[in-house]
Amino acid sequence: MKTHASVAGKIALSFVMVMVVMIIVSFIFAAIGVARGMNLAELEASIGESLLVQYLQMILFIASSYAMYAFFERKKGWAIGLRQRRGAAYALHGAVAGIILISASAVLVWAFGGVSWQWAEWDQEMLVPMLKGVLLFVGVAVSEEIYSRGYVQGLLRHHYGSTTAIVVSSVLFALLHSLNPGMFSSPLPVINLIMAGVIMAVAREVTGGLWWPIGLHLTWNYFQGYIYGFNVSGTTRDYSLLHTVDQGPAWLSGGGFGLEGSALSIVLLILGTIAVYMMYRNKNKKIDADSVSSLLK
Repeated sequence: MKTHASVAGKIALSFVMVMVVMIIVSFIFAAIGVARGMNLAELEASIGESLLVQYLQMILFIASSYAMYAFFERKKGWAIGLRQRRGAAYALHGAVAGIILISASAVLVWAFGGVSWQWAEWDQEMLVPMLKGVLLFVGVAVSEEIYSRGYVQGLLRHHYGSTTAIVVSSVLFALLHSLNPGMFSSPLPVINLIMAGVIMAVAREVTGGLWWPIGLHLTWNYFQGYIYGFNVSGTTRDYSLLHTVDQGPAWLSGGGFGLEGSALSIVLLILGTIAVYMMYRNKNKKIDADSVSSLLK
């Protein structure tokens, strides 16, 4: 029981540290907004859309992960996973996998009539926000992977083994998105995010580091939003190469949550998880492949 309480307490503390700072920053933003005469709706929009707030949250999740690791875990023999041999190659593999999976999901939703597409008229104004989108999703991928797969999964794996670490870290990863618009509009967004967590958690196990999941996380988000024009976990983008028109039932198109609200994405994520395990299971001899295998049976 002491171990359970200790692990749960460390995970809770790592999250609370981030939230306390974010609440303080939000109050500061709100005070500035009130001084400028903003109403409640304008304040919420200003804080929610602020890139400064978004980047601060990413930095805080990274800082929290490394602070907790440095204080409690550094001498216990497990690593967060950024120092990985052939990390660049694994990141590229993950990025290609992310493009394939999100493209297959988008095309299948389109083929079954869930959405229609129109090409956007390209102009110079699109270039800057699309480049900013790359930076944004790089930050999202790195911060969420360091926290969810690096610290949380690493901590759980050290105490309970790979299978428990994959399952629990994936559920917690989904819950991190609880405040996203439409997250609980149906069970599908929750299941999708859990399965997204699973494929990245399995990849972290069988490749031995974080770079494969970081690559997948980046391209999955970027292509979903800025190329195919879907909402990304309920959040909207200002520009995309394709304009998406939702014309099918939400279980097919994903509705306002984006492709991560579609049943088809769940199927592809399950198939992708099996493919990742089969491709990499023998390439890192230090991984407890039997534990991962038990999850996939």
